[in-house]
Amino acid sequence: MNQLFCHPEIITLKKAVYYDIAPIPLPVPFKDGTGGVRHASFFKGWMKIYDEDGFCGQGPAGPLMTDFFLPRMLDVPGKSNGAWMEYFWWEVRNFGYQSPYIAEMTNLDWLLLDLLANRAGLPLHRFLGADRDWAAVYKGGGSVLLSDEALIQDLQRFKDEGYQTTKFKIGGSGAGFSQDIRRLEKARRALGDDFGIAVDANQAWDAKTAFAFAKEAAPFGVAWLEEPVHAYDMDALRELRDLLDNAGIVMEIAMGESVRSYHTHVAYAQHGVDHLQPARLCCIAENMRVREYARQHGCRISTGGFTFQNAALGALYSEDELLEYHQPLNEVLVPYFSLVSEMKDGRFYLPDVPGLPVHLDFGRLERDGLLKGIRFYYHN
Repeated sequence: MNQLFCHPEIITLKKAVYYDIAPIPLPVPFKDGTGGVRHASFFKGWMKIYDEDGFCGQGPAGPLMTDFFLPRMLDVPGKSNGAWMEYFWWEVRNFGYQSPYIAEMTNLDWLLLDLLANRAGLPLHRFLGADRDWAAVYKGGGSVLLSDEALIQDLQRFKDEGYQTTKFKIGGSGAGFSQDIRRLEKARRALGDDFGIAVDANQAWDAKTAFAFAKEAAPFGVAWLEEPVHAYDMDALRELRDLLDNAGIVMEIAMGESVRSYHTHVAYAQHGVDHLQPARLCCIAENMRVREYARQHGCRISTGGFTFQNAALGALYSEDELLEYHQPLNEVLVPYFSLVSEMKDGRFYLPDVPGLPVHLDFGRLERDGLLKGIRFYYHN
């Protein structure tokens, strides 16, 4: 296991509280190029864990936390955060290192680090070693269901809010992409030449289709082409990179949000990917490991996921290493936070409070009928 953020202090859990949250409705349905239509956010639940002295670690969690991880932590003696992660690394081995258990390990890592930061009385990003209090962010979304006019209005709003880069979804018409090119041209005309516009196909195409799209898209200055092919088709990635290079088309290929391993990111770079996107790996130290690999090999990185939490990680990144703020699925959550970063001019400015930079407003959730229940767990 990666030892970057490991600390020697023992964490013995005495209590945990799980807040079961109903899906939060979206104001308009959302769809990317390959997934189904979503009418609500991905947000499912929130966990608070407490040690013997009452210090708390909190953050997003799902059913695997309550059904698998938590019972094991309440039944055994305490361990350091690194020892806990090492223990579960081998406990989940037979489920596979691409499984939902790995994604839930990320949530556990955040919980443990937040508890330690609260013990130390430090904001989590400062506890992790950040020397500044902000993270660089791009804001995107761009559902394929939106009309051209609604899409451009959203992207223009993001620019007006101070973001320097945006992203919208493509690939919703199968092998056809004339709509995507039309929308890209309109976006470039509306936003100007000095604004970053990335596009995300969500693995919709094969290499030749992705290349055909890239040829038509190149004149409009694509910041990066995200997930143009299947997340594990290394041969297709190499084919696409070779086609682009042979045609003299300079365009970043971005991959990574759909995989859970540092080693897959290395394989991406070896097959022509020059923009790595570590997201839900087994622990946030692995994100930093990918970042270091990217820096050493001339790749760019960005990170998606729960931006309001990831801001603590983004404060460790450089200004051109961006976090994704996925507007359709994340902006709807903001009214339900009692603590959150200030969002201004393409940055998240983190609050100067101990621990995690985001807290939920459980009273507001309950009033709006979104708090389904609260469950308590105790040390045996």
